[in-house]
Amino acid sequence: IDLHIHTLRTKSDPANFDFDINELSEYVKRAGLEAIAVTNHNAFDVENYNSICDALECVVFPGIEINVTTPGKYGHV
Repeated sequence: IDLHIHTLRTKSDPANFDFDINELSEYVKRAGLEAIAVTNHNAFDVENYNSICDALECVVFPGIEINVTTPGKYGHV
């Protein structure tokens, strides 16, 4: 299981981030994953999620990686 998959470029991702469903599919197969979670930063796109569910043969969980800030600190959960 990989519970940390980014599929959409957000402000928190590198500028050169490009999602490729074929690359994700190959990663899932090569790693022998039975499940993944789509966890983009502060965003959930149902069309993106549904297209991934349709393309992959593993369980795909919905999720969101939320940026958390406090004075002087930055993180995400």
